[in-house]
Amino acid sequence: MWGDELFDPNLKDIANPHPVMMENTPYREGHCFLGLLGKHYGVPTENFGIPGGSHQSTLWTYIWWLQHETIDPSECLILICHTGSNRHTFYNPQHVSYANDPPWNKFVHSAWIRNGVTCYDSNWINMVKANTVLTACEELEILTYKQSVLFFEGQSYKLGKNLLQFNTMGPPRLSGPEIVTAAGLIWPESGIENLVGDTTKLLAKGHHPNEAGHAVIRDHLIPVIQRVILA
Repeated sequence: MWGDELFDPNLKDIANPHPVMMENTPYREGHCFLGLLGKHYGVPTENFGIPGGSHQSTLWTYIWWLQHETIDPSECLILICHTGSNRHTFYNPQHVSYANDPPWNKFVHSAWIRNGVTCYDSNWINMVKANTVLTACEELEILTYKQSVLFFEGQSYKLGKNLLQFNTMGPPRLSGPEIVTAAGLIWPESGIENLVGDTTKLLAKGHHPNEAGHAVIRDHLIPVIQRVILA
């Protein structure tokens, strides 16, 4: 949902370009499927996606939004895009905010530490490694996924069924024929990666959806959103 690998071609002359640059924010947010949906319906959007995020960071960020949103949340259409359940996030109250950091971002993501990012000190790296060694397992992934889905199902009922949730990379592998279902959970057996497939026409170099891929995701979401609006 964040829009990784969507980079404004007008910024191509910048040294070491990266989608996270503040100069690229309008293009990235305007061309990801959330921004495309906003243009389609003629409404403003807020993108709370974050690279490397997890179910934990999604929950924390959502609660922050509830506390700070000036519009009645029941008047908003809320889209929750679940990431992989093998990702975990740790809250860092000492996080140093940078100019392009949103105020709610005090997170250290296991996905980045595993990738060798050098901006975290050894204490955080060792803590995440120890946590992974001691707790990471398929059972925890399933539990984390169910916890998140059921939390947002409760929010859907509370706010008037104006919340849709779906998977990025599909749900974690469940034992036997079990499938997690919930009110507002669309495509419970798959994720949006299945919508774009493995075609280079819809994917950027790092296998995130490109502009055409985000348009495909938008087009699949519109009929579902229409049903929510009509209801």
